[in-house]
Amino acid sequence: MENVTCTVIKDGKTYQSDLGGLRPLMKWLNEEPELLEGSEVIDKVVGKASAMLLTYGKVRKIHGKLMSKTADNFLNAHGIEHSWDVMTDYILNQDKTDMCPMEKKVKDLNEPEEAFQTLKPIFIK
Repeated sequence: MENVTCTVIKDGKTYQSDLGGLRPLMKWLNEEPELLEGSEVIDKVVGKASAMLLTYGKVRKIHGKLMSKTADNFLNAHGIEHSWDVMTDYILNQDKTDMCPMEKKVKDLNEPEEAFQTLKPIFIK
């Protein structure tokens, strides 16, 4: 698959998505949540919103090519093993002029389920 944005590795099998942003995570959490439980995820961008969704999905290990400090802090607080290639203060919006709108939505949230319920109406119609 070209332009892979998110990869899930579970039970020796690999699942990939080329959807952007939080779409792969929201799709898997909504349609087959068991896929994420106990898995290893490699994601192009991991901000706090992604970190919260991955925690909600009970992922075992996360690698972000780009990770925000808020995601790092959240994953540390929840004891989830994680790594990154590049660390940034926060995830930018698409035109790189401000913070990502999904990051803003979860900025003051602390519970993974609360993040899922907050973001679900945006992605699941």
